[in-house]
Amino acid sequence: MKTNSIFKDRLYSLPSSGRITSAETKIIKRILDHSKCDIPIEKLSLVCFEEDYDFYEIRNNDGIFELKFSLDHKSEKFIREIKNIKNCKSIATSKYLDDGIVKVGDKILYLICESKMSESLFDYGRSYLSTELNLFCDIYEDFASRDNYRITYKTILNKLLEESDMSSIFDQDQKSYIESHSDYNRCELIINNLKSDIKQRLKLIPKKYTGNIVGDFNKNSLFVTQDGFSFKDLRYACKGHFYSDVINLVLFHGFNKNIEKAILNRVSDRMGVPINQELYDTFYEIQLRVKALQYLLQYLKEVYLYESSRIEIIISIIDSFSQNYQRLCKIPIIKDHRRFILTNITEPILESKLED
Repeated sequence: MKTNSIFKDRLYSLPSSGRITSAETKIIKRILDHSKCDIPIEKLSLVCFEEDYDFYEIRNNDGIFELKFSLDHKSEKFIREIKNIKNCKSIATSKYLDDGIVKVGDKILYLICESKMSESLFDYGRSYLSTELNLFCDIYEDFASRDNYRITYKTILNKLLEESDMSSIFDQDQKSYIESHSDYNRCELIINNLKSDIKQRLKLIPKKYTGNIVGDFNKNSLFVTQDGFSFKDLRYACKGHFYSDVINLVLFHGFNKNIEKAILNRVSDRMGVPINQELYDTFYEIQLRVKALQYLLQYLKEVYLYESSRIEIIISIIDSFSQNYQRLCKIPIIKDHRRFILTNITEPILESKLED
């Protein structure tokens, strides 16, 4: 399967989930009435649905504002993001305004920030980053050099591994559903192998930090603004080494080796940290497996837990997977089961005859 993108030379018409319901509008108005912010709604739009919160943009004559809220007022990841936004004074992030809990039937946790006009790099065009690499490095260095996060990279990854237990994610009906359409035991075997491999490799990472890191990159992590870039998803932000951010950025967007090298060299130079290729390769092997784990689990959850209601998210997973197929096949467990993975993830929208 040799492809730069599943969208190349193809036209898709996808259902849109961008329509805001009356129930969502009611919640948003209740949050704004409860908050310390006086933000009239002139234009309201949905940015995205994440597992941990819903993300909206509000525009009026005073500016642009971001509103995130979760129906789980005890959401650990969303609480972490709120703390990270509060504690980070970098120009790379949105400006914190307010957060809290409001009761709208159930308790709802919210976060409000002031923002700039922006667009996700994923939608704007990934090539823009390579053409404006110096600008990206300026923004990233400002964020990374703050060094004010205390939770560490290893802690975040260990939490991710704990949450990647298929037996606790899916109930018996969902497991049966997976089994009837795929092979549950095989899926679990691949995921457990990846988890075990990541745990072993984590032991090779020294306690060496370069400052704040974003921690993960997805479609709604990196945005293009009028004067640079902005990081909007800080659920996984922590104290770590910038190598993991460079690798995550490269893997999610499917940048080639030349662009990867350029990003690594520029960021290293800007951070004033000489490149340690052996350490970078260790981070790379970990992050590649983490990305494989995320692809598989996210896809399974979208299809069997959320019942394929968010088609655009499934397409995003598949596109990023296809960008990294050659890299992923260097992982032994993925290579050994590549035909199974392809037919269970990408085959429905790729050619029926796939080349391994």
